[in-house]
Amino acid sequence: MSDYENLIKIIDENLYNSIPNTDDYQKIIYESIKYSLSSGGKRIRPLLTLISYKIFSGDNSYEKIIPYACAIEYIHTYSLIHDDLPGMDNDDMRRGKPTNHKVYNEAVAILAGDGLLNLAAETISKRLDKLTDLDEIKNGIKAMKYIFTCSGIQGMVAGQTIDIELKESDMSRDVFESMYRLKTGALIRAALVCGAIIAGADDSEIIALERYGNSIGLAYQVKDDILDYESDINSKNMTLSRILNKDELKDFMQEIYQETLNSLKTIDRNTNELLEIAKQLMNRSY
Repeated sequence: MSDYENLIKIIDENLYNSIPNTDDYQKIIYESIKYSLSSGGKRIRPLLTLISYKIFSGDNSYEKIIPYACAIEYIHTYSLIHDDLPGMDNDDMRRGKPTNHKVYNEAVAILAGDGLLNLAAETISKRLDKLTDLDEIKNGIKAMKYIFTCSGIQGMVAGQTIDIELKESDMSRDVFESMYRLKTGALIRAALVCGAIIAGADDSEIIALERYGNSIGLAYQVKDDILDYESDINSKNMTLSRILNKDELKDFMQEIYQETLNSLKTIDRNTNELLEIAKQLMNRSY
């Protein structure tokens, strides 16, 4: 995703503009949030939102879509803070830096995640409050509903629940695939679909984009399993590496890639960027 420096700059400017810069008594929560927002994320999800919007609208200004893109990144960042907590994955490091609860403390980390989730809703609500066109309002509400459904108990939260509850006796390819599609894929799908909704895409285009989002979300996690294969097989991490060898994982990646190609073929737009993004995500070495 290295070709999108200008878009990342737009995203970052808007992400930090919504967070107070004060010396209030509660300033530690602002610092905690900024710490995790600036911890080296590649902004893949908000980038997908802007790119999807441009494909279906032809608009390069991004003013209408940036609040939704920022909301997606706030939700993603909150999920990482909470995933790292001792009661979840209990991680000390993320992207080469100490995790939020290690820098601050567990209580502040929980509150930072809560604050980011609320900030996502606030950011979209402020955008909706400025709208006067009825169709724009309807599309905005539809996109907001889609985002929070995908990040809630029918999406990302559901996937994390499967992860923490999964036992060795229950492991199967179907279980892992369901977990990956929910835990990782749901928010990626939301990022793409909300961009298309705000751009006014029709139902058939949104369905095709959902299929694409599901595929690259699953591929992203399977690629992680391939990259981390040696360490995963020597640990108790709940990944597909526990039941598939490296060659089987690579074969599975090819199946997913074919699904990605098939989904894009049904969209009568210039989807070259989405194809290139799929290639980058599936061929990454990090």
